[in-house]
Amino acid sequence: MQLLPYPESHHIQVKLDWLELSCLSNMYLTIRISEVRNILENLDSFSSTDIGEEDAEVENEIQRLLEQYQQRKHILGSSYPFVFNEDTLCLELTEESLEQLSVDQHIYLYCLYFSHMSASRLFSGLESPTNQQRDLLQIAATIALAGYSQGHSISFGWPRPDSSRFYEALTRAVDLIGEGRVKAFEDVNLYLQSRPHKDAGIDVIAWKDNNPRDVFPGNKLVYFAQVASGNDWRSKAVKEDVEVIQRHWLSQRIYRIIDAIVIPFDFESDDESIKRDHISLIAEEFGAVLHRLRLPTCFKQGLDLLLSNPELLIERAGEINTISQYVIETTATLQAEAA
Repeated sequence: MQLLPYPESHHIQVKLDWLELSCLSNMYLTIRISEVRNILENLDSFSSTDIGEEDAEVENEIQRLLEQYQQRKHILGSSYPFVFNEDTLCLELTEESLEQLSVDQHIYLYCLYFSHMSASRLFSGLESPTNQQRDLLQIAATIALAGYSQGHSISFGWPRPDSSRFYEALTRAVDLIGEGRVKAFEDVNLYLQSRPHKDAGIDVIAWKDNNPRDVFPGNKLVYFAQVASGNDWRSKAVKEDVEVIQRHWLSQRIYRIIDAIVIPFDFESDDESIKRDHISLIAEEFGAVLHRLRLPTCFKQGLDLLLSNPELLIERAGEINTISQYVIETTATLQAEAA
């Protein structure tokens, strides 16, 4: 697992990812902007016979990196694990060690690593992520959707913690939500009965009960989400999956289900207007989108909710330390390769 050279041909978000990973690869968890400047000055794309023009191009690139850093810092707040030290002109961790970071900051680092684990533009010598490593995003998503919905959240994706089959898991979920009704199995479409179903495309189900005394339909906000850690996430929209469940598995529909997707990636463009319009199209197709700049803060809200409302059902909270352990071990591997 070796960090590749500066990705000069990629979008500014990927370049900032490289800067963050360079910080992590250093045993002191820091990188000086002067080091970045030296790297840029030796790249062909920044070389010029006009020294003044070359210096201006290099400084412009550094400014763009710092502007993107400021955007991430502003959006993520305390969940962002990096800080630019104005005195030393270094990008560094907010704490002296990885172990001292909060779990929501570890979520950001997990997403940073996983954004570049498949068909990587920033690493060489990678092994394919294991299912267990991919499942860490499912853990994070379950808690984050509790924070996003400010309610209950269950891990529905296969394999489920209780090893239940799809029909049993769906019946449990609908009963917990308290809205809708699952068909008797013999009344389900015969072809669907004959097919093996793991999760029907749904990984996390979350809902907020606005008034527990109101038992009439339409009182709850209900989210059905897909969790996608790979580069093929664009094929993972759950809108049609939700409709299949509503039409073929329920005798009484859930009044309204909001579709959602959880991904570890940041959206990429050198033009902020294009990036905004891109995200608007993604939201139209996928519903609620919890990406790298949203997931850590939603996760923090989910943990806070669990502490303040222990009566809420928020599954997989007991497994969050496995995410921190993955981040610590992966960083140790990165540093060893860089040494």
